[in-house]
Amino acid sequence: MPVSNLTQEHLLRDITSWRNVLPDIDLSKIDWEADAALIRSRVPDDKLIVYGGGPVWEQLHYMMGFEAALMSLLIEPDAVSECLNALADFWIDALRRMCRYLKPDMVVFAEHMATAKGPLMSPATYREIIKPVHKRMFGAALELGAITEIHCDGYIEPLLPDFVEIGVMSLQPFQVFNDINRLKEEYKITAFGGWDCFGRGNQPGATEDEVRASVRLAMDSYSPGYRYAFLQAGSTPRYAQNLEWLADEARTYGRTFYK
Repeated sequence: MPVSNLTQEHLLRDITSWRNVLPDIDLSKIDWEADAALIRSRVPDDKLIVYGGGPVWEQLHYMMGFEAALMSLLIEPDAVSECLNALADFWIDALRRMCRYLKPDMVVFAEHMATAKGPLMSPATYREIIKPVHKRMFGAALELGAITEIHCDGYIEPLLPDFVEIGVMSLQPFQVFNDINRLKEEYKITAFGGWDCFGRGNQPGATEDEVRASVRLAMDSYSPGYRYAFLQAGSTPRYAQNLEWLADEARTYGRTFYK
């Protein structure tokens, strides 16, 4: 049945019609070897090569809007599963073609599935519909020998055991809504984040000392025990001076902290 967003037109109005919306893209016509060479030419030899793999839940709510995508999970779960698997087929094919030449150190899938209060869908719904698709995607990345990472903001703690089970090795931005130290120890997962984007360090009128202190607080809180890297996720370009202080403190204090 049609499920539409009440405030904005989207490409997909009825999840059962997803086949009429997804484009037919011939991946064999792309010069993957040339693209990979261009990427490598722009990355210093001592830096990680990170490949951003395509999302599936992210793509669904782009096409439908959050409300309609969430409603479709409840009303047409089979159609959602079919659509997500079709998207995963495409992205896995693209991943394997690119990685044949690029050989990235890390593959990252970005899937926004949570707010500061918790996941957008119940863990049971995630496990039934989305997790099997994610397992295929992260499994493909692991087959290629890459470090696997998921980008997912918010309070994602209820889904973290599932992420680890399907092969996710690191999470970013691991935000302060989660019990970061306990989770990185319990699940042996690497945490990128830890900066409080709602704290004084990201507020208008914050002093230089307050901004720099917010960086040191994150590093002091989460670096012990390792498996942690600072990331100022949620910082805003509206406060350009704050960004400069954040970056400088991350470099200078980070060198001191990690030696």
